[in-house]
Amino acid sequence: MTDEALKPLILAVDRNRCNLELLTQVLARQGYQVLAKISLEEVEEAMNTTTTIKLALVDISGFDARIWKLCQRLREQGIPFLVISPQRQAAVQQASVTHGALGLLGKPLIMREFLQLIQNLLKGSE
Repeated sequence: MTDEALKPLILAVDRNRCNLELLTQVLARQGYQVLAKISLEEVEEAMNTTTTIKLALVDISGFDARIWKLCQRLREQGIPFLVISPQRQAAVQQASVTHGALGLLGKPLIMREFLQLIQNLLKGSE
């Protein structure tokens, strides 16, 4: 088994290509494998073909209500996930928890805290 196979795989979902690339770079620098997807269709395909996803990061900005169905599917497949949103409104918080999110992160992300949270969530997956 290679070192790459031992590193946790994180699914990153974001409609904003620049944000997705930045998130991918930050996580890759920490040694994580990242499966970056920009559309719900890409995410569906990845979930159908990849069984090793250890964590999903779902930025709900720019998605329609179908994003919650994706979150529901993540929960049903036992993939822990965090929701990222520009607003920390009670309704978004409630929808995130209702659909199985471990938590809601508001933008802008504070990288040090964000990476510590990722590390804590993935303990035991490496």
